[in-house]
Amino acid sequence: MSGTDRDTIEAIAYYRSALPEKFGVPRQSGLAPNLKGRIVFEERYSDPNAFDGLEGFDRIWVVWRFDVKKDDTFRAKVRPPRLGGNTYMGVFATRSPFRPNHLGLTCARIEGIGTDENGRCFIDVSGADMTDGTSVYDIKPYIPYADSYPDARGGFAQDEANRYHKLDVDIPDEIKHKFGEDELSGLIEILSLDPRPSYQDDPDRIYGLSYAGSNIKFRVMEDRLMVISVE
Repeated sequence: MSGTDRDTIEAIAYYRSALPEKFGVPRQSGLAPNLKGRIVFEERYSDPNAFDGLEGFDRIWVVWRFDVKKDDTFRAKVRPPRLGGNTYMGVFATRSPFRPNHLGLTCARIEGIGTDENGRCFIDVSGADMTDGTSVYDIKPYIPYADSYPDARGGFAQDEANRYHKLDVDIPDEIKHKFGEDELSGLIEILSLDPRPSYQDDPDRIYGLSYAGSNIKFRVMEDRLMVISVE
């Protein structure tokens, strides 16, 4: 973004969560409703008056920026992961990060609104599909009568073959006890969504997922994901 001041936007907040890396982040918002996070606003925007009335809404739209490399420029054709990584679609028919301005849009549930010990306003949310540290550019209330069109066509994403199939997750009790109740619920949801690339299906391969300061080691065999260890 360049040119006049009206062409420049700045982060008003940053998202904080247990997922520091892209691997494991749900591919769409709402798929892991128990995954918790916090939007912490910059000092300039931490005026409680700015949030007056927001408590009357259940959900918000979050406008944010994908964390991509500077050389990841606009791509007219991209390969959506849910199509196996080998099928090209027009970028504007996808939610790929390799798009103009790298902007993302998330619908998240509001879990709480407040001010932290540093005087920064925050919104606790659930079900977001962002990594820890994501720059947030704006929030807007979700308005059901205007924002929901259940009969709208969903293109290739509506295909029955591309619907999300959840895995059974097996976590040993000694590993479960390493996490708090909310952390464990979020972890199970993330793993059940199968964070692996859709083109990988090697039952002997061990994957590592960074979550809540730990490295979760797991493997997948058919419809079951088995957590092996936590480091």
